[in-house]
Amino acid sequence: MLNQGKTMKLDEVVDLALRQLGLDRRYRECEVTEVWPEVVGRMIASKTKSLRMVEGKLFVCFTSAVVKNELLMVKEGLIEALNARVGENVVKDIIIK
Repeated sequence: MLNQGKTMKLDEVVDLALRQLGLDRRYRECEVTEVWPEVVGRMIASKTKSLRMVEGKLFVCFTSAVVKNELLMVKEGLIEALNARVGENVVKDIIIK
C-alpha cells in the first residue's frame, strides 16, 4: 500500500504495484527475454531463433549449431549474467535446443 505523504520514484511505484497484483515474477521473466541481446551480444542474439521463459526455465533455440555448443559450455555463467542484469534470481535453468 502506498504511504500518503511519502514521495516515491516511478520505478518504485511500478514495482510495488506489480508485487501487489502478483505480477512481479512474470514481469521479471519477460524482462529476461528483453535483455537477452545485451547480455549475449549482437552476434549470438542474431543466431537466436526463439526465446521464452516458463516457470524459471529459459528455452532458447538457435539457428547455428556452433553457437548452441558454445552456449552449452557457458550456461551457468549465462544464468548468473541474466539474473544479475534483471536484479533478481529469475532464471533457474536454460534449456538450449
